[in-house]
Amino acid sequence: MDTLLSMRVFRQVVESGGFTAAAAVLEMSVAMVSKHVLHLEEHLGTRLLNRTSRKVALNEPGAGYYERCCEILDQIEAAENGLGKVLERPSGTLRVTAPTWFSNRFFARALCEYRRQYPEVQLDISLTDAFVNLVDEGLDVALRVMQKAETSPTTRHVIKMDFALVGSRSYLQAHGRPGRAEDLAHHDVLVYSYYPKAALEGWNWEKPGWRLNNTTLIAQLAAEGAGLAILPRLLFDEESFREQLEVVELEFPLPSPSLYVVTHGRRHYSPRVRSFMDFFTALNEPICRRQSGGPE
Repeated sequence: MDTLLSMRVFRQVVESGGFTAAAAVLEMSVAMVSKHVLHLEEHLGTRLLNRTSRKVALNEPGAGYYERCCEILDQIEAAENGLGKVLERPSGTLRVTAPTWFSNRFFARALCEYRRQYPEVQLDISLTDAFVNLVDEGLDVALRVMQKAETSPTTRHVIKMDFALVGSRSYLQAHGRPGRAEDLAHHDVLVYSYYPKAALEGWNWEKPGWRLNNTTLIAQLAAEGAGLAILPRLLFDEESFREQLEVVELEFPLPSPSLYVVTHGRRHYSPRVRSFMDFFTALNEPICRRQSGGPE
């Protein structure tokens, strides 16, 4: 069999999440897709995928081979299309994951501006608050808010995010405003499930009223008066939040995570991945200006 074609089929299986989905994209039979993957495994003398009745996932040898496949196939694709230069025009589908609270007007405008600059790139956006494995999920880039990460070619710091403790006017009128960490013991607190415990050290909310894994729902509940919450100020650009939420001034510091743009650990990146990382890194100053606003 054609090993190069088998490599392309293997990459599609990984990025589609299964043989059937890959077969539909490639317009092949599922049996032929399976034969191509089996050909690679026999050629290499090792299994590349863990198969179950519901999905396939890369094992350790498969993850390394997938990275090398992508590098080789990207280089071949660039050569075939005469786009071998560093500044070649980005095109194709870019699969991006980001937190659920990125479904706000500011990031919608940012994504629209990216598409205006790179109209040949098709964006496939997946919003989740979980830190998913990019390779396993067939994703190219992640926008992540993390307490601390080392800046590298695969992880670029965008900006330190501005967070605030907020509550609805009705909640604050009924329960008062905390000023010290120990005051939080007397309040209903909406705690984000994925927040690092180390970032909340010293906060007196061992028994929060709520624990949720979705920031957008936390914001909605806070606006409805369910309790206090730590929220990114970018959410305050939404009119409903701006009208209903108030910042609680504190005598102790809030955790201050940063926004990072992250990709695979490849040596070579496709033009669309490079363009997206460069674009969001360049948003540093606009985000700073946007964060200066918010409810008072």
